[in-house]
Amino acid sequence: MPFAQYFTQDPFSCFYNLDGFSSVALTTDIDWAPDYAVEATLRLVDAAGFPITAFATHRTAVLRGLGPAVEIGLHPDNTRPDPVHRFSRKLPDLLEMYPEAKGLRCHRNFFGQNISDLATDAGLLYDASMFLWRQPFAQCYVDYNGLVKIPYTWEDGIHVDLNRPLDIAELQLDTPGLKILNVHPMLIYLNAPNDRLRRSACKGITDLAVTPEAHFSDSIFKGYGLARFFADLLSELRRRQVRPVLLRDIAALKPAKAI
Repeated sequence: MPFAQYFTQDPFSCFYNLDGFSSVALTTDIDWAPDYAVEATLRLVDAAGFPITAFATHRTAVLRGLGPAVEIGLHPDNTRPDPVHRFSRKLPDLLEMYPEAKGLRCHRNFFGQNISDLATDAGLLYDASMFLWRQPFAQCYVDYNGLVKIPYTWEDGIHVDLNRPLDIAELQLDTPGLKILNVHPMLIYLNAPNDRLRRSACKGITDLAVTPEAHFSDSIFKGYGLARFFADLLSELRRRQVRPVLLRDIAALKPAKAI
């Protein structure tokens, strides 16, 4: 395509789908989901033969020892700064749990220059907190401090909040640019057709991570919801033989002298 010439100096352009939809990155924000919900999401991805980047909020054995098909990132909640340390302990505390992490996505995308500097100080390579809803020509860039900024372009929660049909065409996968897709374990586990179901099922819970599975047994949607849609999306990605990538693989293409 003619516009490909404008990206010849971009080290990340091989992931931009400039000659048709050919690469995709799957991610999931754990958001304190209980282990059985995380496992349900990972099973769907594993069955389809895809890798995924999982952004962790808390310590859980489910995210340990999963092998190279699951990249662990950090998902700090900066909307609730510590009264003493403010934001400074968020990333180090998560890194103690997951020292292999190379990147972060902040909960609710609460990210700023101070968080960016804390991320680079912690030795992280990339941030994926920028959401560009179905934006064509989404691309990476290297920030002022060397942090690779990787936007994501679709997620399940926004999709149902906007009452968009559960139709793969809605994702606009054939437009040029990064295709980084994000799901949430509770929405997938509940097969939610909207976020109202999740909010209702979780109402009054003080610690979601340890909530017994029986609590949600009557809340799982029996119709065509996000779990079935995600499974169909994974099947479509396989049918189209797109190249699956992890976010750390994208960030690894940062040039040595990027600033």
